[in-house]
Amino acid sequence: MTRDDQQEFLKILRAHVDTIAICEACATTTRDLAAEVRRGGKPSNDALETTVSEAERVLAELGPVRAEVERLIRTLA
Repeated sequence: MTRDDQQEFLKILRAHVDTIAICEACATTTRDLAAEVRRGGKPSNDALETTVSEAERVLAELGPVRAEVERLIRTLA
C-alpha cells in the first residue's frame, strides 16, 4: 500500500470512528430518555423496555466495532 493509499484509508477509518460515535450518542440518548420516560409512566413499560434493550444491544455491538476501527488506525498511523 502506498503512503497516499494509506492516508486515504485512514480518512475512511476516521470517518467511521465519527459515525460510530454518533451512533453511540444516539443509542445512549435513546436509552436514557426511554428510561426517564419509563419512570414517568406515559408509554407502556413494555414499549420502553424494548427501546432500552435495543439501545443497549446497539451500544454493545458498537464497542467492538469501534475498537477494531481504532486498532486499524493505530496500525496504519
